[in-house]
Amino acid sequence: MGGFDALIIGSGPSLTGFDFTRLPPAVRFGANKSAWLADCDVFVTIDHNFHRNMRAEIEAFTGERIVARAQDEHIPGVTYVKHGRGELLSDDPEILHGYNSGYAAMNLAYQRGYKRIGLLGFDFKWTDGRSHFHDGYAWQNKDTPKYLSRWVVAFDRCLPQLAAKGVTVINFVGPKGSGITAFETRPLEDLLCA
Repeated sequence: MGGFDALIIGSGPSLTGFDFTRLPPAVRFGANKSAWLADCDVFVTIDHNFHRNMRAEIEAFTGERIVARAQDEHIPGVTYVKHGRGELLSDDPEILHGYNSGYAAMNLAYQRGYKRIGLLGFDFKWTDGRSHFHDGYAWQNKDTPKYLSRWVVAFDRCLPQLAAKGVTVINFVGPKGSGITAFETRPLEDLLCA
């Protein structure tokens, strides 16, 4: 299934073993480590620990790099914007909203005018004891599961904004589904090119 302007790639365990080379052509926005693991065009993070602990990987990433966080130490070539905590999407290109980097990446795609957005790896639940399709992060907060319901609500609240701009979002999910119920869901396989 093609026809997407942008694909936002999260880190959910549904992407374990996923073949990113079979994705249809679209601009790829990667949240955190997914940016280089999924060969994305744009890296997005709001995570100050990620910025601090993954500096070498961020420096090596050859695509566009967006960090929505006030940082004491800036990485050359990275575009820094403000991180807003609002539950709606920011229309201001100097601010990205979100409680997590996946939402912030979707906010960036929305700001840039993409009308058909596909989400991958937006599981927003732990599956088989895993929170990520990769190794995750040593500094990951063990309390993350209790925040997932709060993070999911933000997707519900942005629906009127997306509709007002004519933006369609489809959440491509694995067999165990997603905690996000705001968008139409389809199986991951529906997105793959032969």
